Amino acid sequence: MKQALSLIAHRGYSGSYPENTLIAYQAAYDSGARFIELDLQLSSDLVPVLHHDLSLKRMADVERNICETTAKQLTQYKANYPTAFGNRFLNNTLTTFKQFCQWLQKYSDVTAFIEIKPESIDYFGQAAVANAIYREIDASHTQSQVIIISSHINIIEDMRRLYSLQIGWVLPALDDKTNHDLEALKPDFAFCDIDFLPKNDQTLRPGSWKWAIYNADDVSTATALANRGIEFIETNEIGTLIQAEGLANLL
Repeated sequence: MKQALSLIAHRGYSGSYPENTLIAYQAAYDSGARFIELDLQLSSDLVPVLHHDLSLKRMADVERNICETTAKQLTQYKANYPTAFGNRFLNNTLTTFKQFCQWLQKYSDVTAFIEIKPESIDYFGQAAVANAIYREIDASHTQSQVIIISSHINIIEDMRRLYSLQIGWVLPALDDKTNHDLEALKPDFAFCDIDFLPKNDQTLRPGSWKWAIYNADDVSTATALANRGIEFIETNEIGTLIQAEGLANLL
């Protein structure tokens, strides 16, 4: 049956603004989004920065590894995603997690899904990454507004055990092993790639978690997911979907 939908702004309003930057999140909020998602990597001096890739090439058009670049050096680069937006956002900068948390403080009605990227864990180790991220959450008193997600099971288990935060697992597949691990982990959310879903429109395995599917950027796809009982859908086109007449009765 049709399920009430909650739309998650994937990396902000990333269809129209450079992803993982404050202008994308402000635009998402102004469009009506109250659930947002972001990616975190760490600089070489262990400063969490909103960024998806290990390389800065796509966002900043420079051949550098973010984990081998200091936070001060990162301030020299723009985050204008030139292959997607040309020269539209030449003054846009990379966003640190501290800056994001300060922004989040202003909007108590926003929930942020914080995705910890595995590359930074490989570089710096689980404990260092977890500590650096929680430090900013604690300093901004935003514990109740964040849900830590990752494909790396051990770090989300630690974030729940050490800091009592809600967690979500980004699934590596949708198979018997994953279902077994889901039952063992019992996360608050299970994030699943839309391409993993069975093609026969069957409902997904019920559990203590809520399902979140990524990404759906058109009304028909989002409606079909709602009809399968999906409660949370990530989208790059938050402004378009949240205003779509066809979804109005589901939101």
